[in-house]
Amino acid sequence: MLETFGFVPHPVRVLSIFREGSNVALFGYGRWGRRLVRAGVASIIALPAPVGVGVAAAGTPAAAPLRALSLTGLGLKTGSDPYTAPLAAEFEQVGIGGVLSGSDRVALPGPEDPACAARAAYLPRLPVRSWFCWDTKAQGDREDLPHSPWVPQGLATSGEAQLDGTPIGSEHRALITSWTWLNSPDPNAPDYRTNSVILSVADLDERRYRNVLPVWVDGQGGLRRVYGHGGGLAWYGPYLFMTSSSNWNGYSGPSSTKHTIRVFDTRKIYRKRDGGGGDYRYVMPEVRHYVTPIRFDYVSLDRNSSGGATLVAGTYQRSDGTAASLTGTTLVRYRFQPPPDGDYRLLAAPVGAYASTVPADRANAISDVQGVQADGDRLYLNMAAGSHPGPDPRRRFATVDVGGAASTWTINAHTSWSYRPEDLSLWYATGELWGLTEGEEERVVFSVRAADTDPA
Repeated sequence: MLETFGFVPHPVRVLSIFREGSNVALFGYGRWGRRLVRAGVASIIALPAPVGVGVAAAGTPAAAPLRALSLTGLGLKTGSDPYTAPLAAEFEQVGIGGVLSGSDRVALPGPEDPACAARAAYLPRLPVRSWFCWDTKAQGDREDLPHSPWVPQGLATSGEAQLDGTPIGSEHRALITSWTWLNSPDPNAPDYRTNSVILSVADLDERRYRNVLPVWVDGQGGLRRVYGHGGGLAWYGPYLFMTSSSNWNGYSGPSSTKHTIRVFDTRKIYRKRDGGGGDYRYVMPEVRHYVTPIRFDYVSLDRNSSGGATLVAGTYQRSDGTAASLTGTTLVRYRFQPPPDGDYRLLAAPVGAYASTVPADRANAISDVQGVQADGDRLYLNMAAGSHPGPDPRRRFATVDVGGAASTWTINAHTSWSYRPEDLSLWYATGELWGLTEGEEERVVFSVRAADTDPA
């Protein structure tokens, strides 16, 4: 889901975990990225007019922004991981509570910090409820991309995992971001971590974080990295779901040649007993994976979908200036199994699917999607630039209502969102939509009221 002017995003290169104690960076990236004039915090409340509101000129209904898609061929295949715990002699189980504690975590600066305040220009042009930045080292360097390898991608919050906002095993509110290893420190010697993934687990109450490596356990109890970009995250109870593409660079692993959704149990996070381990100091083994029929680049949890909670996953389709490129985005819903089996288990057959269309006003087109959040019949989507025909394409956002007949579906599109956005997460108890940006030196994490995402 990385996007840089004319470059097609590719499941990015793997990660080497951030060294414990090093700082993390948020969104945005690219030495090619436009340098914005850094505005004051007050700039976040400017409200440009919406690009479109789902009706054509003279009150004629516009073409529906999405169409219902056949469910044939969109089923999941369940894969299992027979080994899900590292060797007890080397690792102790600490769970999410152990990750959200300790004096060795890295601080996350907020708007009180001058360097963070200077990044307010990358926030949505909507009323922002709360926001912070990653530390300086995690911000990356747009002038030295080979040495800014980590790029933030997925986002999940404990406000979607638990309705009280605190994850199982901790009393603190939390947020998890996935990072992908994009660049090699030596461009002439590709790094083995290309397309690797690392997770930053942030304590929102103390505004500190540490890194956890998603791994799989082999038959001898050895730990191996999980590769495949990690473009989207969703969190349901203790279970974290991550989209993963097939680009493992030849490294073996569970269904490593397939596109997957990988599942982790946040209660089963382990710490190296001797305090060392480098990237493997804190690890979270995969407990299940689903082979997906297409590559999903992002995913979210919908607690309010009809018939029970669902995961909604979607594809990134880059626009190239042609009408055909505006129609490639696919969104698919998968329902959780009903109790007593309703933990991380998904029903194989999808319960709904949509594909983007070419609306009458192409500025309303759904393309270059970086993240989706579903809340019942309402879809929230943020989008990158590509070659989209509308104005200010790096701040695109849309809400789409898909209740009733497809001919009645409407879209409200605007360019008041964050600059070069990534994944989305809904904090259900407060009605806040959380998001983040990916550009080097432009990385912020923020929340806005979902009700404010449709500016009048």
